[in-house]
Amino acid sequence: MKADILKRLLQAHAEADDPSFRKAAIQLAAAESAAGHTRVAAELREIIQRLPAVERGRSPATDIAAPRGELAGLLAGGHCEERLKDIVLPPESHARLLRVLSENRARSELQSWGVGPSRRLLFHGPPGCGKTLAASVLAGELGVPLMTVRFDGLFSRFLGATASHLKVIFDEMPRRPAVYLFDEFDAVGKSRGDGQEVGEVRRVVTSFLQLMDADRSGSVIIAATNYAELLDHAVFRRFDVLIPFALPDRDQVIRLLSLRLKAFKTSSKLLQQLAAKTEGLSFADVSRACDDAIRSMILSGRKELTKADMTDAFEVAAHRNRELRFDSLGR
Repeated sequence: MKADILKRLLQAHAEADDPSFRKAAIQLAAAESAAGHTRVAAELREIIQRLPAVERGRSPATDIAAPRGELAGLLAGGHCEERLKDIVLPPESHARLLRVLSENRARSELQSWGVGPSRRLLFHGPPGCGKTLAASVLAGELGVPLMTVRFDGLFSRFLGATASHLKVIFDEMPRRPAVYLFDEFDAVGKSRGDGQEVGEVRRVVTSFLQLMDADRSGSVIIAATNYAELLDHAVFRRFDVLIPFALPDRDQVIRLLSLRLKAFKTSSKLLQQLAAKTEGLSFADVSRACDDAIRSMILSGRKELTKADMTDAFEVAAHRNRELRFDSLGR
């Protein structure tokens, strides 16, 4: 694979094709990252950033992460800017995420001893607690694209087509090193003992398990679910690491507020007061309340957040959460 990339790199240089040269250089960096050579990959990306901009009138480099053809209907992909500094997690989840990163960065050393990194991950917990963001962080830190499975394209009304679509995705994993995210994974991995499910769903679960067992790529596979209790028991055994995601405690809320409001002068006293209003709120709820407060500031023609902006936004968030909880209980 690297030999092909180097050939394209040299050919683009010989033909003075700047967009193709940049594209091949990005592919080389991704290949080095996938091989566990993260330092080399980081150095290559720094060099790429210093390359001259593409001349006006010439086509820009194509994003190599964007799936094409049949894959475009099954995967949505792109490079991620998110890093560890952009996420707040409970200590246990944060530690497990760091371990996964460390192992994948040391892939070459691990393989020299006959073992590989943990790369089959199950994220489970309530909605809005950072599962999707954590997948973006992993991709960003490893320097590979995030490929999110499009369930609207995966599931088909034709008998057997869904399992075939799954195979297309798994066949792509060794060709395109990336983090592959199966969000809302309970749609794929439901228990085969569920009497409500038809035979097609059971065949999909079985196909997924077989494909997981056969996969020897270097890509990271993440399954994320809000309903771990719905998953087939055999599914759990296929994952190397299970990472729980939970509602934030008060200290984690304060850290998230500090992160989201770092552009403003916000006293620690106010952060404490706001955190006291977040019981039952998710990380996403807290982030949304911060955004709402900033919107109120902008619409009022100001450039400084006030206590009223923040307090009102968090009261609205708490009220919305109570309504959603009541509606859920009513059902």
